[in-house]
Amino acid sequence: MHRLLVMTSVLAASVIVASAGGPGAGSAHAQSKSDVTACQSGDLDVRLAGCARVLALGSKVSATNRSAAHNNRADVHNARGQYDQAIRELDEALRLDPTNANAFNNRGIAFAGKGDNQRALRDFDDALRLGPKNATIWANRAGVHRNMGNLVQALRDFDEAVRLDPNAVPLLNARANAYFDKGEYDRAIADYEQAMRLAPKDAVVVHNRGNAYRQKGEHDRAIRDFDTALRLLPTYVAAYVNRGHSHHARSEHAEAIRDFDEAIRLEPQSGPYYAYRGRAYRDSGEVERALRDFDEAIRLNPRDDGALHFRAEAYARRGDLDRALRDLDEEIRITPKDAAAYNLRGFVYRQRGDLDRAIRDLDEATRLSPQLPAAISNRGEAHRLKGDLPRALADLDEALRFDPTLAPALTSRGLVHEARGDLARAKDDFRAALNAPARSYLTGPWAVDTARAHLATIETGTPAAPTPASTTAAVTPSPPPGPSVAATPPTSAAGPLEQASAAGRGNRVALVIGNGAYRYATALPNPSNDARDLARSLRGLGFDVVEGIDLEKHGMESKIREFGKKLDRADLALFFYAGHGLQVADKNYLVPVDAKLERPGDLVLDTITVDDVLAQMESERRVNLVFLDACRDNPLARSLASSLGTRSASVGSGLAPIQSAVGTMIVYATQPKNVAMDGDGRNSPFTAALLKHIGTPGLEIGAVMKRVRADVYQATRQRQLPWDHSSLMGDVVLAR
Repeated sequence: MHRLLVMTSVLAASVIVASAGGPGAGSAHAQSKSDVTACQSGDLDVRLAGCARVLALGSKVSATNRSAAHNNRADVHNARGQYDQAIRELDEALRLDPTNANAFNNRGIAFAGKGDNQRALRDFDDALRLGPKNATIWANRAGVHRNMGNLVQALRDFDEAVRLDPNAVPLLNARANAYFDKGEYDRAIADYEQAMRLAPKDAVVVHNRGNAYRQKGEHDRAIRDFDTALRLLPTYVAAYVNRGHSHHARSEHAEAIRDFDEAIRLEPQSGPYYAYRGRAYRDSGEVERALRDFDEAIRLNPRDDGALHFRAEAYARRGDLDRALRDLDEEIRITPKDAAAYNLRGFVYRQRGDLDRAIRDLDEATRLSPQLPAAISNRGEAHRLKGDLPRALADLDEALRFDPTLAPALTSRGLVHEARGDLARAKDDFRAALNAPARSYLTGPWAVDTARAHLATIETGTPAAPTPASTTAAVTPSPPPGPSVAATPPTSAAGPLEQASAAGRGNRVALVIGNGAYRYATALPNPSNDARDLARSLRGLGFDVVEGIDLEKHGMESKIREFGKKLDRADLALFFYAGHGLQVADKNYLVPVDAKLERPGDLVLDTITVDDVLAQMESERRVNLVFLDACRDNPLARSLASSLGTRSASVGSGLAPIQSAVGTMIVYATQPKNVAMDGDGRNSPFTAALLKHIGTPGLEIGAVMKRVRADVYQATRQRQLPWDHSSLMGDVVLAR
């Protein structure tokens, strides 16, 4: 869903009277002003507390100001994905002040966040009735219409937003994206160009214009824009990927491979990039090299239907039809309404001589996509091979009506005309096939070679060799390279209306614990901040967060139990721990704030094992992420080692490595058995870097950790290097 714009209400401090006079009245009045300021703070926790104090004054505060305070508190809940709480606050805000346009706007955001687009639209309608000159509200309503596919209405609203604020680059970019969705690429380009005049160094807008040119087939201009975007932002993966697509479209396979190489270097866990590179290798004739890339793409994500399709094409080209069919069966299981998959499977069955099964698949392909010329052409060729020339001719005529330059269809129709004795029409079709662009990996060579041979036969009167079914190919296009890589940058620089992926988030649950206020060991200043800040970020990413700060052992057990109850409905589970931890005999223990560890038996009584948490999380169908910022220098470990006497060697530094279950990534703040630094700021070096990058739109978790690792290594002057162990089977993207 496109990110919507929240509006914070301004409270008037002068109407708040905390005291009627007398001693202390001045300080009370000053406090009231401080509370008002806090209620409008950009710090979400400060705002919650400030608004609570304002509302606690009750009728001493005007209804208008109480409405504003409820609205501002709702902003916090919206930011954290707590939409039901936000709606309750906004209901009260509107009861107190039915003219609060900001509250209507923000309640619309909450309903949109819950997926209730109709209720969201009604609230935006009311907000616009009260504030018709507010560009933000127009843009928000446009965003909901765009999410619903109502592009005409979305564009009307974007028009009004841009009219009210014509120099807002995010609004121009958002309207251009709506035109892009509608396929009106020239109008999209006009908006991107206006945005570029206002912000010539905005790599996202430049890239977006290039993508529009790519969709138009103007690859020279597209590549120039991608080049510029990469000069502005050299790590912009989307620009490398889409430039690779443009080079591939121009059959510049070496250049395409170089671009996909760079995308893979930046994000090595992104399976689609391997699939794109494999396709470029395949089309350059390096089929075995292509198959290795397709294998890697499928290893990273076994449900990557595009990679399965590309690999099936490669197998079919080298005649390994059984393997091709296995991949296509799996692709259809994953995406049962994929017309391209049925088309290709029909082609493979036809290559095996099973014409009836081929026609059944091609019937299904044309049912799903009635104007797919490839499938209609393939079915026509299957009918020709069965000897049903009238049905073959009807299909081939229909395919060429949709695409007059489809070379395999032209060749097949030429063979039908030749078989019926209409040599003039056959020659016309064979000549047209030879002049048509060679676009099909599987069928292009057959179309050209067959047309050339039969044209020569007709013109010279020499009989041509028969065209056996096993070598008669038909059009089997690759699926398009997928939706353009998201036009969002690796930072939030594009503003709140940047283009976002349409992929759903699923159910996300997190357990976040920060222990720093130790009673029997040196206190740690960062873990409570680390946990609170990460919990806030995760809520903004759609997680249901179980949060615990400075927990005793029974408190940790209670939070783990609460977390466990939520896991049954989770598709993605995340555990973050900051605080003291230790390893004994290669087993890792997390230390509650009341642990003493004075004697060996205290280890079991006073601590929580990491294995206890992992046992709650492990599931075959769930993705699990574990972050352990618990490798600090630990005096409790030293006291435990002392109590163990000759067994003290079993107490190691830092944490021990853990072998993760399938679908799990375990991340340490530093290498196993090393000690991490606490840091001098609000957060530890590791958590500071994680907070910086975890919300980057479109960035796969492996790429997130690569950036975290680089930041920590630099911030600690090469003394600390985060480490992870992953058995993830596909891409995990936390911010869409």
